[in-house]
Amino acid sequence: MSVILEDFTISYGKYVAVDAMTAAFPSGSTGLLGANGAGKSSLIKGLLGLVPLAGGRATILGRDVASERKAIRQMIGYMPEDDCLIPGLTGIGMVQYAGELCGMSGQDAIQRGHEVLFMVGLGEARYRKVESYSSGMRQRIKMAQALVHDPKLLFLDEPTSGMDPKGRQEMLELIQTISSRGTMSIVLATHILIDVERTCERAVIIHRGKLIKEESIKNLQGSYSGTYTVRVEGNRDSFEKKLKQAGCQIEPNGKHLMDVSLPDGADTQIVLIAAKDSGATLRKLVPSVQSLEDVFVKMIGDEHANL
Repeated sequence: MSVILEDFTISYGKYVAVDAMTAAFPSGSTGLLGANGAGKSSLIKGLLGLVPLAGGRATILGRDVASERKAIRQMIGYMPEDDCLIPGLTGIGMVQYAGELCGMSGQDAIQRGHEVLFMVGLGEARYRKVESYSSGMRQRIKMAQALVHDPKLLFLDEPTSGMDPKGRQEMLELIQTISSRGTMSIVLATHILIDVERTCERAVIIHRGKLIKEESIKNLQGSYSGTYTVRVEGNRDSFEKKLKQAGCQIEPNGKHLMDVSLPDGADTQIVLIAAKDSGATLRKLVPSVQSLEDVFVKMIGDEHANL
């Protein structure tokens, strides 16, 4: 396991940002999902020792986060949500400095710095001062700093924030490439669900500092496989009443459609019978394609999706 949490708690005074969380992040790519304010950044900062623990314990790559912080920081890469650039340094100078902080020699850090700057698309801008970089370029150089020492585990906190569509696409492709090599595990913290759906194998969903679900993305989507998109004409109220009496769950889907979740073990015969008994005319009955966003909204609630 890359990360193991046991009753892991982070608080700021009376406010509990991460509430006694117990979870495991396996090797590979894991999306840390939650609406803004769910506790994603606080969880990562607590793991890296940037904020103190209020309770519990955690290990990263088998090392205790409370007692082995220096060793952990040499093994992980961290791309923070906020800018962490030093005015006056060039792009290559900034990345070289990050490498040296992780224990690399100056020569190795500068050589590797050139490589990762080209990798993230900043090769032509590596001699420019970092304060002249656009918001998208700042995201790229934060990624370069995180990668320079070739870490075993990479924490990415909102990596596509502030990027234009082309830059966002390129950042996601880079994350996919890193993940596909199989030599570096990734924890991607974001509220942009499609980013996780595209780049990660598993998801850890948190809400208000609490763990809601940890599961493979494939299984999360499959957990709602008994949902159908339905359209009827006629007595819709009676039709919905019959479905609810049969144990179905109903959610509106636009003006004319509804998503109907069948009880465990049931088939679409329930829908056909409800239409017949209510006198409604069934115009559409197809399996509902469940994206990660659909699953997230069902678990958390639409008011918290923040998409």
